[in-house]
Amino acid sequence: MGWFGSAILTANVVTNLINNARTKKDIQRIYQETYDANFKSRAVLALPHLDKTQLLLTSNDSTENDIYDYQASSNTPALDYIWGESGLPENVIISGGNQSERVTATMPFVRKSQQANIPVIALHSGNRELENMIVDNSIAYEFIARGQKYYDAFRALPVDDVAYLLYESMPDDSASPSAEALLRSLLEMLLRVEGKVTFQNLAAYPLVRLMDELNALKSSEAVTNEEFDNISRDYMAGSTEIDSVRTFLNKLNRQADNVFGRATPNTSNIKKMLKINGVIAIDVGTGNNDYIMSLILNHLMFIQSLGQKFVILIDGIPLSKFNKVSDLLRDRVYAISHSDFVSSLYSRGNSGENLFAEMTGPVNTIVLFSHKSGTSSQKWSEHLGKYHKIRIRTNISQTSSFLMGSNTRGISVDESDEPRVRAETISMLPNSLACINGKQGILFAEI
Repeated sequence: MGWFGSAILTANVVTNLINNARTKKDIQRIYQETYDANFKSRAVLALPHLDKTQLLLTSNDSTENDIYDYQASSNTPALDYIWGESGLPENVIISGGNQSERVTATMPFVRKSQQANIPVIALHSGNRELENMIVDNSIAYEFIARGQKYYDAFRALPVDDVAYLLYESMPDDSASPSAEALLRSLLEMLLRVEGKVTFQNLAAYPLVRLMDELNALKSSEAVTNEEFDNISRDYMAGSTEIDSVRTFLNKLNRQADNVFGRATPNTSNIKKMLKINGVIAIDVGTGNNDYIMSLILNHLMFIQSLGQKFVILIDGIPLSKFNKVSDLLRDRVYAISHSDFVSSLYSRGNSGENLFAEMTGPVNTIVLFSHKSGTSSQKWSEHLGKYHKIRIRTNISQTSSFLMGSNTRGISVDESDEPRVRAETISMLPNSLACINGKQGILFAEI
C-alpha cells in the first residue's frame, strides 16, 4: 500500500506523516494514500456515468468521494454482477423497487438453474411478469394458477402420504394422531367409492356416515375383512375429531377454490416437471390462504425428503406469515424477492430479528432498490457494514527567500467508522438503480 506498507492506517499515523513531510508534494502523496485506503476499506463501486456526489450523499469535497469507478464493457453490468462467477445458482435476496425491476434481477437465478439442469419451484402471489420471464429463460415450465394448470396435490401419492400431508397442514391446536387416523380412513373410503382424492370430495364426504358405507362395501365384498378392520379401526380411533377434521377440510377446500378455481382436467404434473428439470410456478394467491399455503409447503418438503433436488424462488410472500417457509428454505438454494423484505420478516412480532439473521446468513448476493421505509433502509445499511474512514484537513503556507523561509500548516485529522452505504442512499435510489452487494464488493448500477 505504498508509503504505509502493511501498517494499520490511523489518524495518528497520518498526522505524524504530515508533520514530518517536507514539501507540498509529500503531503499530496499522503492525501492520495489516505484516499486510497478509504475507498479500499469501503469497497464500493459505481459506474463512471453515475452522479457519485448525489448517489453517496457526500460533500462537495472530492476527497470525500471514496468510491471506485467500475469500468464495465458489458451493456448489462448489473446483471453480470448478480450473475457472479459461479455457474451454479446461489442464494439471492432482492428487495425494494417495483415489480419489473425485481423480476429482472431474478432472471440470472432462473437461467443459471436451468443451464445447470436444476429444476426450479417458484412460489409467487400473482406475478405475471415473473411468469413471462420464466417463459423466456427456462427449458420447460408449468404454471399452476387459476385459469392455468390446476394444483393436483395428491397425484400418485399413497394413502399414508396424503394423510400425512393433510395432518401436517392442520392448525396446531387441532392436529393429533387421532385426526390423522380419521383422515386415513376417509382417504381409503374415497379411493374405493370415487377412485380419486380431491379437495372437493374430501370436504363433501359425510364423515358421520362412513361406517354405514364401509359396512355396505363389506356386504358387497368390495373390501376384504382385513381392509374392513383397518379402516374401521382408524375411523373409531379418530371419531372424536370429526368436527375439527371436517372444519379443516371445508376451509382447505374454500381456499383451494379461491386460489386455483374449480378443479379441471388440466391438472399439474409436478413429478414430470421435476424429472425434466423444468420450472414450476405456483400462484399461492394474495388473500388469507394459510391452509392451502401450509399444504403446498408441506408438499414441497415431502418431495425434498424423497431426495428430489430443486431450487426455490419466493416472490412477494410475507416470510414470517408462514412459519414453514424457513423450514423449506433451510439448507437449500433460494432466491427471495419482495418489495420490502425486512417488513415481511417482522409481520409477526419479535421473531423478525432471528428470521433476518437466518435468511441473510447464507446469502451470496443482495440486490437493493429504493426503499420507502426508513426502517428497512436503516436495517440494510447496518447489514452492509461499516468502514474505517480517515479525514484530513490542512491549511499549508510555504514561502522561501534568499535569506529565510517559512512553513506553517494547520492540520486536522480525524477518523470514524461509517456505513459503507448510508440509509439515505438506499431510500433515495433512482428508479432501476440498484445497490448490489456480492462477493466482489458493492456495486451501484442500473438494472
